[in-house]
Amino acid sequence: MKKNTIVLVSIITTLSLAGIILTQIYWVNTAYKLREEQFESGVRIAAHSLINRLIENKNDSVFQVKLKKLSCRNNKINITDIISTHMLDSLLVDEFKCMDIKSNYCFGVYSKYTNKFVLGNFENHKADLINSRFQYPLTNIYKPGDYYLSIHFSNTVHILLYQMEMWVYMSILFLVILIISFIFVIASIFKQKKISEIKTNFINNMTHELKTPISTTMLAAEMIQRKDVLSDSKKIKRYASIIIDENSRLQSQVEQILQVAILESSNQQFKIQKINLHELLTDVVNSFELLILEKNINFTLEKDAADAIVMGDKVHLLNLFYNIIDNAIKYTPNKPTIQVCTWNENGNILVSVKDNGIGISKEYQSNIFKNLFRVPTGNLHEVRGFGLGLYYVKTIVDQFNGSIELISELG
Repeated sequence: MKKNTIVLVSIITTLSLAGIILTQIYWVNTAYKLREEQFESGVRIAAHSLINRLIENKNDSVFQVKLKKLSCRNNKINITDIISTHMLDSLLVDEFKCMDIKSNYCFGVYSKYTNKFVLGNFENHKADLINSRFQYPLTNIYKPGDYYLSIHFSNTVHILLYQMEMWVYMSILFLVILIISFIFVIASIFKQKKISEIKTNFINNMTHELKTPISTTMLAAEMIQRKDVLSDSKKIKRYASIIIDENSRLQSQVEQILQVAILESSNQQFKIQKINLHELLTDVVNSFELLILEKNINFTLEKDAADAIVMGDKVHLLNLFYNIIDNAIKYTPNKPTIQVCTWNENGNILVSVKDNGIGISKEYQSNIFKNLFRVPTGNLHEVRGFGLGLYYVKTIVDQFNGSIELISELG
């Protein structure tokens, strides 16, 4: 799939996901408003029913006799003579229970003219009750009509959300799953595309790398078969030497691929033994002896570690240091100076490989130990490889509970 197609699909999918999220938010908000309207309707019905019961109580014959006695003794009957806090509280409990209203509330009866409360459990809630949207006139119970019954709910939002709890939680859960799945799928697509590009480059590079020694060997073999060459032993030796060198190079390349393949298989067995790291490093450096002389490399090996014994697989440790030093040589094109040092620190042995090569820019440093990754080398066409060396190194280091880090900058 082309990159532009992936980007277009990602944009369309993102917009669709955003649309689903906005739609879900809209429906949750609509459901909340419906619940809120139902709640307010229930409070209104309960309040009107309460007032009707107060009117019935006031018109009761027994209560009327009581009021007449009070009017004879007092100049004026107060609203508190008709309604009591206990009565209101009891009636509110009954009515709210009928309407299945379970929110915490406070109530009070106050004068709209003076904002003075005459009854109720209004302590510390006077401002809330005065500004409450649940206020009902008591004109039919007591005149003049300046007294209002006010009810304030302290946790309405919580109660409404609690009633919608399952729906809200399920919506959030499915949206989170959808978003995570979407991110995972998009990231996987881009990752697979990147892996596909890396593998394509690897195959192209490997084909080129394997084709070169095969072609050179074929050419040398053909030259040996020529009559004029068969009679010249020096030419035969030279062409035979080319065949051997190219065959060794081909074998080395195949071996490198096989090493990584074996490491990634579950059947890999390591031969763990005590190894003198100084002796091992000396063997590795000796294997580069001809190359060091040929390129006039200033190579130093400083064995400063007092304790150089480590536990590991000798073959893999040889390959590990061979790969690192080989990189130092390959990527140091001009007047190479390479320094390998060992020392002890906190009970560990440290090995440092320094070179004055081309360096690695910061943007690539986090990827150099990844499989098949190769740092772009610009015009340095003579540097060949599969992007397996440092991946192999990192894998071996991890297997033997070690650590490896890069300190470098471009140039």
